[in-house]
Amino acid sequence: MEIVLPIKVSLALSSVGGYNVIGSWPVWNEDFKFQLKQPPSKKPNEKVDLQTQLAGHFLSLTIYAILEAPKPESERRRSAKTLDTKKTNKLTDEEETKPKTGFLEKTFSSFKSTKAETAQKLILEKRRTVGAATWNFDSKLFQNDLKNGLIGTPDVWRPINAIASGLVASDSRRENKKGQLEVTLLYAGSEDGLNDTVQLTVNRLRCSVQTMQEQEQYKAPLYLKATILEANKAECYWKSDRFMPTISARWDPKSATVKLTVFKANLNKVSIYISLGCKTKMAKKEILGKATIDEKSRYADSWKECLRQPGIPKAFWINFE
Repeated sequence: MEIVLPIKVSLALSSVGGYNVIGSWPVWNEDFKFQLKQPPSKKPNEKVDLQTQLAGHFLSLTIYAILEAPKPESERRRSAKTLDTKKTNKLTDEEETKPKTGFLEKTFSSFKSTKAETAQKLILEKRRTVGAATWNFDSKLFQNDLKNGLIGTPDVWRPINAIASGLVASDSRRENKKGQLEVTLLYAGSEDGLNDTVQLTVNRLRCSVQTMQEQEQYKAPLYLKATILEANKAECYWKSDRFMPTISARWDPKSATVKLTVFKANLNKVSIYISLGCKTKMAKKEILGKATIDEKSRYADSWKECLRQPGIPKAFWINFE
């Protein structure tokens, strides 16, 4: 089933946080098409009603603001003159274009890749999340006959709300200040006690909008790293791909896993260290949050329960400090 949604947006922002907003005027009445999967029918020729087809589906719109620091009047005039000069020089260069050598082509290629990396980092500097609007599809509103077998709804207006992950940054609880991570711990014993395994899987990350905005100040993508240690020595680790600051992220359990083979007698020497970090423009590593799982940590109950029940995965949330 194909649903055509004519999205009508009425939004104009002049400034956010003391910055001017670029391109705040939206495209009016732009159509976005979404393909919905047909629910399985009990009989081959049975038609599924619209209410069943739309059940569980909703629309979510996220609004971002692209920011630019306000320029003094003198700088604006200077920029306009520079732009005119560049246009003149460009026309002259096009007339006197010469074929590039192989060396120059490689040099220009490296410049392009560097520009792409710089542009990606600038996204964090200039983008601000304004909010989001959601609407659960209501089959009762699809009453307008649009001809050609299409039906539509009247205009649906939704308020723009602040994005929240369910965590409140101003909460007095310490764990909410730097975010939370859901992990799954699995212990498997062996018959001889010489090949026991401790396995950790990273599931998902969540944090408050305020925490995300604090992370954006580093102007660098983030990464997660989980290390299993034995007698304070790192034996194996898993590290995520770089990702932009966000209020919510999820990883594939098949790839976001680290496993250690250990003697049963040494289980009391095993610990797990998890960190959330980034590398700044000056190649400096910053740790934005960390947590430890072992028999002496604040997650000792989950650790001990997992060891008491071999083969049964234990999922729980850890709080970054």
